[in-house]
Amino acid sequence: MRTDAMPTSVRLLPFALLVLAACSSGGGETPDAGTPVVEDLCNSREEALTRPECELKPGEPLERFLALDSEPRAGDQDWYRIVLPPGTNARTLLNVNGTYLASSTAVNLSVTILGPLPDGKEGSLARKEDKHAQGAPRPVDIVLPLRDGLENQTLLVLVQDAPDVPSRPNFDARNKYRLTVRIDQNPDAQEPNDTHETATPLVLTQSGEMLMGASTGYLATDNDVDHYAFDLAEGKIAYVHVTAPDLDAVPNWRLSYELWRPGFTEKEDEGVVLPQVRGGELATARKIKKAELPGHWTLVVKGYRGTNDRDTAQGDLTQPYEVEVRVLEEEDAQDRTAPGNDRAQEATTRNLVSATPGGAGSSVSFTGRLGYIPDRDWYSVRLPAFSTPTLLRYRLVPLETGGRFPAMPVTASRVVHVFTLIATGGPLSESRESCATDAAVCPRDFSENPDARGLVDRFCRRTDLPAPMCLHSSREEAVGNSRFTALSNFRGVIPVPAHDAALMYYFLVQDNGSWVDDKDYRLEVSWDVEDADELSRYVNGAEAPLARTLASTTAFPSPPDTAEFSVTGQLSHGHGRLRSGTDRINGLGVRGPLDYDAVPSDVDSYVFDLPSVPPPEDRTWLLQWEVAKLADGGTPHGLALDLTFCDGDATDAGVGTCTPVRTGNRGPLTLGYRSDALRAWHTPSNAGTSSLQSLYQLEDRPNSTVVTLAPYACGCLERRFIRGGTLRVDVTASERLDYERVNYTLRTGHGDYPQSYPVDGGTTVSCPVVTDGGTTPDGDGGVIQNYAGGCNFTYQP
Repeated sequence: MRTDAMPTSVRLLPFALLVLAACSSGGGETPDAGTPVVEDLCNSREEALTRPECELKPGEPLERFLALDSEPRAGDQDWYRIVLPPGTNARTLLNVNGTYLASSTAVNLSVTILGPLPDGKEGSLARKEDKHAQGAPRPVDIVLPLRDGLENQTLLVLVQDAPDVPSRPNFDARNKYRLTVRIDQNPDAQEPNDTHETATPLVLTQSGEMLMGASTGYLATDNDVDHYAFDLAEGKIAYVHVTAPDLDAVPNWRLSYELWRPGFTEKEDEGVVLPQVRGGELATARKIKKAELPGHWTLVVKGYRGTNDRDTAQGDLTQPYEVEVRVLEEEDAQDRTAPGNDRAQEATTRNLVSATPGGAGSSVSFTGRLGYIPDRDWYSVRLPAFSTPTLLRYRLVPLETGGRFPAMPVTASRVVHVFTLIATGGPLSESRESCATDAAVCPRDFSENPDARGLVDRFCRRTDLPAPMCLHSSREEAVGNSRFTALSNFRGVIPVPAHDAALMYYFLVQDNGSWVDDKDYRLEVSWDVEDADELSRYVNGAEAPLARTLASTTAFPSPPDTAEFSVTGQLSHGHGRLRSGTDRINGLGVRGPLDYDAVPSDVDSYVFDLPSVPPPEDRTWLLQWEVAKLADGGTPHGLALDLTFCDGDATDAGVGTCTPVRTGNRGPLTLGYRSDALRAWHTPSNAGTSSLQSLYQLEDRPNSTVVTLAPYACGCLERRFIRGGTLRVDVTASERLDYERVNYTLRTGHGDYPQSYPVDGGTTVSCPVVTDGGTTPDGDGGVIQNYAGGCNFTYQP
C-alpha cells in the first residue's frame, strides 16, 4: 500500500467535502424485521486512505451495504481509494461502476470521484447518480478520461444516497451495491479528435471508380465527440456511412452524426438511430453542387444528447463504431451537366409533336437514378394539338444497374407525380386559386383518396414552381406490402382532353424522405388513342350518356343476351375504385393504398327510360354484367354501378323534371360484386345469419366473368321510380388488376313483380308482395287506390 503520496491528498481536500462527510440524518425506510447485521466499513476519508478493505482495485468487485450498523441507519457514506498505476497519461480512462443487483431499492445511488484538478486544487472530477424513483435501480457508470501527471496519484470515491429530500437520506440494509473499477487505455486510436481543429484526416484512396476512406473509433467517455475531415470536389457525390456493430447489447449511447460544410459553419445533414437499438446504422449521400462548397468537409460522430444537448451521452468502452466515406462521380445522365433536372424549370423534355396517338414515335422513355439527398428528377413530355380525347400511359420500372453504395438505412418512400401547368390568363395568384378550387381548371376527385386533397392543394399553391401545377396522378411506394413489390403500382393511364395547342405533361420522380439507392430506373411514357366507344359518346365536345329503353322480359334472373337488353363499352383510364374498406387501407391490384388519380375511373353513363305500367307499378329489375378476360385468362377489373333514380312522387317533381335519388337510407346506391352472404332489403331484422345469401351470382366462363343479381336480392324498381320515368347507370372500373382494355357488357331489363328465390330445403320464398293500401279521395268525387308493401329496393339494412 502506498502512503507517501496520501498526505497531500488528505491535506488538500476541500472543506466542503469535510462538511459533507460529517453530515448525517435519520429518515429513509424502516427496515423489516429480520434485517441482516450490517458491517459498516470505510466511513471516512481517513479510513479510505489507510485501511486495506477500502482500496478499489481494477478487476476486483467490492460489495457493501449503504446503511449504518446501528439506528438510525440512514446517512451512511462509504469512502474508497484508487491508486493510479505507473504510465497513467492522457489516453488513460478510469471506469467506475456502481450498481444494485436487486430489482428494487430505496437508495438513489450516487458515486463521486475526487482528486487533483488541473489548476492544482482538489475537488470533484466526476459525479453521477441514479434517480430511479419507483422504477428498478440503474447502474451508475463513470468513464473518466485522465491526463498526464496523474501516475501513482490517489483518487477517492464517495458512495452515498442522493435523496429526493436532502434531509431524509435513504438506506438499504438488505441489498448490497457492487462497485467495480477498470483502468484502461482509450480504445479509440483517433483521440484526441474532439474538435474541428483536431479532426482525424480520412485518407481517401482509389478503389475502382471511386475514392474510399474508413476509420474506427469509440465514444468512450461521457459526451465524447469525434471529428473526421475529408476533401470533396465540385460535382462529386459523397456517401457517408456510420455504423455501430451489433454486440448483442444496447450501447450506453445512441449513435448520431453531423456532416458539416467547409468552414464548419453550416450543417449539411445529421441523423440519429432510434432508441434501444443494438448498435445502429446511419448514412447519407450528398452532392457538391455549389462552387463554394468544395473543400474540407467534417464528419462529427457522437452520442445523441437530446434537444439542445441537455442530456448526457454516456461513454462506452466496449462498443466501437465505424465510419466510411465514398466519393463518387455523378452517373445520372440528366445530372452530369449543370443545371441537371432537379427543378421543374429544368425538366428533361421529350417532344412528341410529330407523333400521333398509338402510332410510330408515340412512346418515349427516360433513364435516371436517385443518387443523392435530395435528388428530384423532373421530366416532361410535349404533346401536339389534337382534336379528340386521348390517353397518356406511364410506368416506372426499377432496374438493377448502378448501386455503388447500399440503399440508405431508412424506409423508402419513392413517389412519381404527373402534372400539367395551369395558366388562367390572369394574375399568378388567380391561377393558383383556380387550380386549387376549380375542378374545371384542375380536375380532382377525392372520393377514392380523401387524404390526397392536401397534396393537390400544395402543388397548386407552391411558389417555388414556375406556375401552379395540377396533379393528375400520383403513386407512392408501399413498403412491406406484398401486393406491391418492385414498385408494381407505379403505373397509370391518364385521360388527355382534346386540346388546340401543344400540351406539356410533367413527371416528378423522388423520395419523400431521405432514401436513395444509386440504382437506375426507367420511366416509360406513351401517348395512346381513346377507345372508339368512348369517342362515340362525345356530343359537341362533351361526353353524353347513352339513352336506351329498359325492355321487358319473362326471363329470370338473367336478362336475355340480345342487343335489346345489352349495352357495351370499355373503361380505358384511371386506377379504378376499391369498395372494400380493407382494400382501401392495403391497396389492391394496380392501386397502392396512397395512390391518387384525379379521374379515378373512366365513366360510361347510360340513361334508361322506364316503362309506363298500370298500378301497382312495382317491377322486377334484372341485372347482369360481363367483363372479358385477358389473354392470360385474368380479369382486368370488375364493375361498379352508381344508380340515379328519378322520384316521381317528390313534391317538386313535374313534367320534364327529375328529383334525383342517388342514396339509400345508409349510403350511395352503388352495386358491385360481393361474394359474402348479406342481408337484402327485404330480410327481416330478426333473421339469423344462417338464412342469409349472396346478393350476386358469379360465373367464371372461359373468356369472361359474369355477375348476375341473384334472385335472393329481389332486384326491383319501386313504384315512385317507375313514375319518375328514368334510371341512370354510371359504370366504372372496380378492383382493377390491369390497365389493358377489354370489353364489358351490361344487360338489364324488367319483368313481372314479385319473383321468388330459393332457400335451404328446396323451397322458394316470394319477394315481398304488394298489398292493399286503402283509398284516398281524388277531389272529383272518386277515390285513388293506394298500395302498400312491395318493392323497397333502396332500403339498406
